[in-house]
Amino acid sequence: MAANASAGAGRWIARWNWAISRLRLTTGRKAVACWAITRGIIFAFWGLFGFYPQGDVDYYYRSIRRLFLGLITPEQTLIEYPTPLIWILSLPYLIGAGNKTGFLFAFIVLFLATDALVAWLLWRTARKFGTDPNPAVLFWIGFVLAMGPITYMRLDLLTAALGAAAVLALVRGHRASAGVMIGLGASIKLWPALLWPATMVDRRAVWRATWGIWSCGAVLVAASLLYAGWDRLLSPLTWQAGRGLQIESIYATPIMLARLFAHGHYDVSVSRYQAFEIAGPGSPAMVAVASAATALGGLTMLALYLGWLRRHQRTAIEAGTLMIIATLIMIITNKTFSPQYMMWLAGPVAGLLTISARRPTMPILPDQPATPMSLARQIGLWTLALTALTQLVYPTLYGYLVTWSWLTPLATVVLAARNLALLYFSIRLIRLAFRSIAWRPRGEPETPSKRPLSASPSSPRRPGRITDRAQPASTRPPPLPPAT
Repeated sequence: MAANASAGAGRWIARWNWAISRLRLTTGRKAVACWAITRGIIFAFWGLFGFYPQGDVDYYYRSIRRLFLGLITPEQTLIEYPTPLIWILSLPYLIGAGNKTGFLFAFIVLFLATDALVAWLLWRTARKFGTDPNPAVLFWIGFVLAMGPITYMRLDLLTAALGAAAVLALVRGHRASAGVMIGLGASIKLWPALLWPATMVDRRAVWRATWGIWSCGAVLVAASLLYAGWDRLLSPLTWQAGRGLQIESIYATPIMLARLFAHGHYDVSVSRYQAFEIAGPGSPAMVAVASAATALGGLTMLALYLGWLRRHQRTAIEAGTLMIIATLIMIITNKTFSPQYMMWLAGPVAGLLTISARRPTMPILPDQPATPMSLARQIGLWTLALTALTQLVYPTLYGYLVTWSWLTPLATVVLAARNLALLYFSIRLIRLAFRSIAWRPRGEPETPSKRPLSASPSSPRRPGRITDRAQPASTRPPPLPPAT
């Protein structure tokens, strides 16, 4: 039965790869048409089904309006976000002439333009280096489609764009620019600052990227202090401390499943942090587990970075992969999980696909079949699948997670499946990183053995699975097409 299931999965993946291979963006016009059609589908879906996930945008508008009317001070505005975000959100407010509808329209148009800019940047970079733009551009187009309307309703699209720009800056040799992109990302959401070590791809990058992020950070910190003061500067750091278990988080999953059998003992409600949290038997223990996991995740990230930086030779491909892994660690160790967190992955994954196209067949490990492009494609496919599941969780089934109904068990099972798949995906990548990126012996050459990969003696792997194991050529699944 297992063999039949594996064969069935292999046939499904082969058909999927064949279908994707038919979609090739051979010209810029085709790329523009594909982008426009998929964005039209998003807005049609939005209007047809009446999903309106713009609660955050309403909150942004109310906060900025109260600031402009003098009802609150900058020290009291959007305290959960870094101070520069106030200036960013003032732009759609001014464009919309202070009107709520105008603010919403300007916000969506600006983020739609950001989406288009990322797609163009991925296309332009690939063309500049003479590589295939299809993997990265098709991934980005497909990712936004899988993410749905929420893409244009959350600030996280900006961090995704800056993450992609940082990876592409590394491959272009613009090390200081990569640091600046990370610094700008940290000014919107704090977490991109943890990607800084991954920009140190060589000795010059250690200084230039570091100068880029710290100079950008110093300017923004000084401006923030002058504008809103010290307490407002630190408020995003202290905001998270008192939060409970957000219902979508990995650590809330056992509690959400237990709720299926004793829902009267659990309470799901909006906390003062503007998030739905669950409280009941076992929730304090899971908060403690989440805290311990956060510490363990930080140590894991530190070990990966130190193992990578101890080597004399590092590559932009490895840097992009480490950015993805660091982002995954932040997601899976957090007691909160909002759907827009998936956007954190999109930028580095798109950048990795662009970089991998330059050296698509170089084995990651000596005498192993995994190559940068094969790994990047698998990461891309996993990200797309997880993102589609996330859109199914929110907004499609979210109401049934919050309010008990006969569909609550289905919504909870979908949520649990997404979280388990995300956890598995993350652990597989972390394991691969320790073997192929962080702890490769310093004296080992960067170019692996030239022995044909088909001669690698090992057992076959299951199709669609992220792996660093070799396999005979006769048992490998058909090669993935250039498109993601």
